[in-house]
Amino acid sequence: MGWQVRRYLLPLSNVLTRLDSTPRLLVDCDNVVVGVLAGRPRDTSWDIAVQEAAELLVETRRRCSMDGHCHIHRRGTYAAVHVGISMGGGQTRPSNLHSDPDKQPVVDELLADRRIQRILNFANQAFEVYAPNLHRYYKDNLDHICQSDPSLQRNSPQNSFAAATFNLGPHTVTRPHLDYLNLPWGWCAITALGTFDHTKGGQIVLWNIKKVIEFPSTATIFIPSAIFEHFNLNVQPGEQRLSITQYTAGALFRWVESGCCLLRHLDGAARANLENTGHLRWENGVAMLSTLDMLIR
Repeated sequence: MGWQVRRYLLPLSNVLTRLDSTPRLLVDCDNVVVGVLAGRPRDTSWDIAVQEAAELLVETRRRCSMDGHCHIHRRGTYAAVHVGISMGGGQTRPSNLHSDPDKQPVVDELLADRRIQRILNFANQAFEVYAPNLHRYYKDNLDHICQSDPSLQRNSPQNSFAAATFNLGPHTVTRPHLDYLNLPWGWCAITALGTFDHTKGGQIVLWNIKKVIEFPSTATIFIPSAIFEHFNLNVQPGEQRLSITQYTAGALFRWVESGCCLLRHLDGAARANLENTGHLRWENGVAMLSTLDMLIR
């Protein structure tokens, strides 16, 4: 069952209307840009590319024999596949994300498709525009990891995000959740796909700031998904919603800061220094975010 918004918790005045090609910024009381409703490119071919990408996601779900099964996980009940580089959950070093052997060729084909690559790269370019310092931190960290281990495979040559998830639907409706394994002050890019009425369903809810955002197919948004509890509402019967998310695990940044090893393998002084300076890393991380003044210049 999809989540519904109760007006006494999320008043109508907090509903933001549809995302188009005009970006909107999520700004805090200090004029720090904490997220972006990046919309979509002003290009008539974009609609066709996203429509065809949605068809590819549906075909991937079918070819991976994920149709007709109940895929229950922490974020919701829908099929999903993951690609890129990650770390966490007991991994002792960064590694490539893999699907089951019989599914991996299909997932590789999906990732290599030019329309999928276009969606991934639009989000990366928008990330660089609205948060250039944070984008550089992501890119430099991923560059370092890949240079130190050539077996690691990026999703796209210049992309700063380490990983992506293809949410294959058919109804990608998420529960309220935090992506707590991601970089706390970092951003996650979400692109909506499918055929649905965004005024009646599919809206994204940012619980902490009590905002409901109409989120049409073809649009991309950026949020700090590790600290903003978020979810999206159900779509109407007969409609289909899918999505692509891009992100980087916080453990990949800790790996580089520790000299490409686990924290527990550091000597006492180096380990204590990292463990006792978390507040400084948070302050330095938040300082990577843009302000309105920076973007206006």
